[in-house]
Amino acid sequence: MKNINIKLILKIIFSFSLLIFLFLKLDISVLLNLDKTVFIYIFIACLITCVSLFIMSYRYHLIVLYFLKKSINSIVIFKYYLIGMFFNIFLPGAIGGDAVRIKKLVSNHGVNYKNSAAVTLGERLTGLYGLLVLLSISFFFQNFPSGFNLQSYVPNVILKASPFVLILMLPILTLVLNRFKLKVTNLFAFKTVLVILLAQMGDILIAYLFSNFLGLDIPFVSYIFIMPIVYIGTVLPISLGGLGVREGVFSGLLTLYGVDASIAITISLLMYFTKIIVGLVGYVIYLKDK
Repeated sequence: MKNINIKLILKIIFSFSLLIFLFLKLDISVLLNLDKTVFIYIFIACLITCVSLFIMSYRYHLIVLYFLKKSINSIVIFKYYLIGMFFNIFLPGAIGGDAVRIKKLVSNHGVNYKNSAAVTLGERLTGLYGLLVLLSISFFFQNFPSGFNLQSYVPNVILKASPFVLILMLPILTLVLNRFKLKVTNLFAFKTVLVILLAQMGDILIAYLFSNFLGLDIPFVSYIFIMPIVYIGTVLPISLGGLGVREGVFSGLLTLYGVDASIAITISLLMYFTKIIVGLVGYVIYLKDK
């Protein structure tokens, strides 16, 4: 118990140290001088976030149906995702979105804890594979930031072929799932990866949206490179639910594209603010369900 508390305290210190560092780098006038139309962009970003969450809910529905032979309405699962987002944003380290879905499957749908955890693990593994595919797509387009000269180390033909190679390596994912007693066909694994790729495009679209709002000329494909790295950074067990790491990695990568640090940090804060709004919707649902 003491070790857990120490780890949590270290994560809190690390997350807030990163946030303080970012705020010290931020020219506050950039935030204060944002055009009022930013609220329209935030509203659109919230809608995109909800669409992405619904797509993820559909994937979870497919996984539960496939493994547990139990059909749970995607709308119901969507509510679980919204509640999970609230806990991820406001109570990171205490209970996450995964724990919310596990608990809801157990308490509301009669699924035992072991099966519920296994389904959520399957969701996580397919999501991670989807991230790798998404990152490999950015290798195909090769719109890397300055200083990231991957072409000097990896032959161009390998970079171009990497998305197709990863898709062909899909049986490895099914093998890993099978090792965790999650018997799955290659076709089903491919289907779930496609769905998660669609969902992961949400944050990429939001980043591109805010980028355009602030007058940046960063190609859309650049965010296909940036966002998977941001996602991977947030799942590392070094911070409080990815807090600080998410904003730091995102703004750091944007500066490599020549973007002013204050602009990059502003975009990351706008994206975080969007998640806060959607998380508050989850809190309202949580209160109604109590």
